[in-house]
Amino acid sequence: MARAADDSPAFADHSPVVVARAPLRVSLAGGGTDLPSYARLHGGEVISFAIDRHVAVTVYPRSFDGRVRACWDVAEQVSRAEELENRYAREVLRRVGVSRNIQLASFADAPNGTGLGGSGAFTVALLHALRQGTSPDQRALAEEAAAVEMVDLARPVGKHDHYIAAFGGLRALHIGTDLTVTQEELTVSPALAGYLRNDLLLFYTGVTRDAGHVLAAQSARTSHGDPEAVASLRAIHDAVADMRKALENDSVWDIGPLLHRHWMNKRQLSGGVSSSRIDDLYRCAREAGSDGGKLLGAGGGGFLLISCRPGYAAQVRTAMLEAGTQELPFGIDKHGSRATTLGP
Repeated sequence: MARAADDSPAFADHSPVVVARAPLRVSLAGGGTDLPSYARLHGGEVISFAIDRHVAVTVYPRSFDGRVRACWDVAEQVSRAEELENRYAREVLRRVGVSRNIQLASFADAPNGTGLGGSGAFTVALLHALRQGTSPDQRALAEEAAAVEMVDLARPVGKHDHYIAAFGGLRALHIGTDLTVTQEELTVSPALAGYLRNDLLLFYTGVTRDAGHVLAAQSARTSHGDPEAVASLRAIHDAVADMRKALENDSVWDIGPLLHRHWMNKRQLSGGVSSSRIDDLYRCAREAGSDGGKLLGAGGGGFLLISCRPGYAAQVRTAMLEAGTQELPFGIDKHGSRATTLGP
């Protein structure tokens, strides 16, 4: 029997195959102040950089039977995009007006839920690919990706991840009380590049989590004016100026203690930020020669960013590997989201 005609939105058969990728990120200061619960009252400041670890997405703009086929952590095959379990992909496809006749796949250099901004990078890359590899305005790309999470999915997140994924590089983000973002690229000096390459390390704790749960608790405390949560975020906000000064003055050995200061304040935001496992790993790094560090992302698991005192990187690396962590080597990604087309 012939398949019934379906006039729901789909790509044209001659549309090209597109591959896009967007970088993951490492935040140095101010993380959490971009959340609406804080930024709407006080404004936010974040210093962060994109790393040369990515989320990549392939869009194949047709399928034999007109269905939606997708492969990410799990494989999905559905009649229409609205039926996808992957909520980010479902909402992105809805926004661009594609409901059927498409195949998607994604790949990543790190697991989901590990504090490197993976959902933001995935959303940016998928939007970029679905725009068929054009070179979109980076700000527009970041804003639309942020809207998918903040508006369509009502997640308690800010725009930090989306801007770094779209723009790349080392950047200062200024978030206004109306949630508008002004971004500024910062210079990576030879001294800073050497520090990032040799003395700033990433270790996977082995624990993944849904950042939304941790962020929801933080946002609730902030929205209700909890004195401890607000004071911690103010302290995190205030430390951004000191981090920027260290970066601009090549005072790279001030970075570790500033990360430690950030972490001590972040631990006060909610009970789910740290755990006995994370505390043990951080203590292990400190005893081996770290001068500071912090858990990336919302907390509860993911990657520990560890700064090493001069000459101690090898000792820290050995101690952390013996403690059961896995290192993720990285450099800076200067480009942000990129896409290429194959075809038509």
